[in-house]
Amino acid sequence: MCRAFTWLTILLTLALTSTASAGTSHDPKGVHLSFGASDTTMVVTWTTRKETETNVRYGPSDPGGATPADLSINAIGDARKFVDYGSTSSVRYVHVATLEGLTPGQIYEYQVGDAKLDRWSKVFWFNAKRTAEQYAEGPPLRIIALCDIGFKESDSVVELLTQEVHGEQPPDAFVQCGDFAYDLDDENGGVGDQFMKAMEPIAAYVPWMTSAGNHEASHNFTHYRERFTMPDRSKTDNHYYSIDVGPVHIVAYNTEALFWPASFGVEYIQRMYEWMEADLASVDRMRTPWVVVHGHRPIFCEAADGTSCAFNENAAFLQSGKDARDGVGHALRFPIEDLFYKYGVDLAFYGHEHEYWRTFPVYDEKVVNGTDVSLNRYFEPRGTVHVTTGAGGNINMDRGDDPPSRGTCDMIKDNSPWCAFQSGVDHGGDRSQEFAYGVVTFESGSKMTWEHFSALDDGKRIDLWSIETSSHGPFARRTYSDNLSDAALIATE
Repeated sequence: MCRAFTWLTILLTLALTSTASAGTSHDPKGVHLSFGASDTTMVVTWTTRKETETNVRYGPSDPGGATPADLSINAIGDARKFVDYGSTSSVRYVHVATLEGLTPGQIYEYQVGDAKLDRWSKVFWFNAKRTAEQYAEGPPLRIIALCDIGFKESDSVVELLTQEVHGEQPPDAFVQCGDFAYDLDDENGGVGDQFMKAMEPIAAYVPWMTSAGNHEASHNFTHYRERFTMPDRSKTDNHYYSIDVGPVHIVAYNTEALFWPASFGVEYIQRMYEWMEADLASVDRMRTPWVVVHGHRPIFCEAADGTSCAFNENAAFLQSGKDARDGVGHALRFPIEDLFYKYGVDLAFYGHEHEYWRTFPVYDEKVVNGTDVSLNRYFEPRGTVHVTTGAGGNINMDRGDDPPSRGTCDMIKDNSPWCAFQSGVDHGGDRSQEFAYGVVTFESGSKMTWEHFSALDDGKRIDLWSIETSSHGPFARRTYSDNLSDAALIATE
């Protein structure tokens, strides 16, 4: 009797262990959203360790939230097998499904999983993309802008971002310009798995729009290409694309192409450049007055010689013949910056440097003030404002014992006259570990604001500035008002 009980116990234990293991292997992990090809779609991406069906069940949420949503709408997606190139050749299945026919501005609840196995994720929610008219009526479009987020070191930032997403006014998108997890492929992809799971409280609720950084470069950016689903993924491997969100046209481009010639090269750069010019030329500035561009490596560094950015003499040539021998700032500036000026890009933000700083409106290393540009208010600017927001928290963040005070860039004005504000970072050997993130609000067709918040100060706002303009389009052809209050607001419909 005792022996029979022992064997029964063992068999039950093995069965339960097997079931738990299967459950873990079949369970969806790293659920995250991205904008779809049309305004009435949303894309959901997740992974499993075992092959499963790709199902999403979703439905509109009860406005009062008193009763659970009826998840009666079904979407069937596709899955692809992803074999990691590490020593264990670990296998994942990447699932992608598109939710269609969404009502603009409606809150939806959803679950992802396998209908046949009846294994589902928890219930998530999201706001369907609003129309331009809905954005004009309010609340205004809000975007989180942040780069260089590690897995183990970013807890404080992730906690604040989670509060933003689940607060009274959730952001409309979360844009990350490169360097994920540090690194997605570490430990045979295990670090990437943990990172994607850690980002789920943010990215399963708000579209996570991305561009690649140098830390994604391993094996031709394989983990970045496989784990994310950006517009035109099948054509550009998530590296460059554009989307319209309310009054803003957002462009992502691949700065890494300049520094990984084995993976890309001149022909690729030429193709991307031609795409970018055609894209910027096609923007309807009456419908989307604002144009924002993001990539990983900044065009402008804190120092004129580019020494504060990584140096790489093997970067591929740009079309104008400039390469990285003069520092990465020069490599990236020509001729991309000319496109920014030609088509009137209002804002460009980057990461790579694990700091926060912003420029005055600038073109060709010259500050191009508009009617009135002060430290925190750029009124009728005549050039692009560049922001580096690479302090998401990662293992490579430098620690300094005596960082300078936050504020104006007085220390480096002679070398970097374009620098307007920096966040507690020295240009010598000591730097501060300033984890922080930006929130960009497009209040109307004529005003946008950038707020920057420090995770080290429990979310305290450390910078606030605005761009105010009565005219959009090519900077050389803009007509400006002397008094913005007398100017008609730019239409967003």
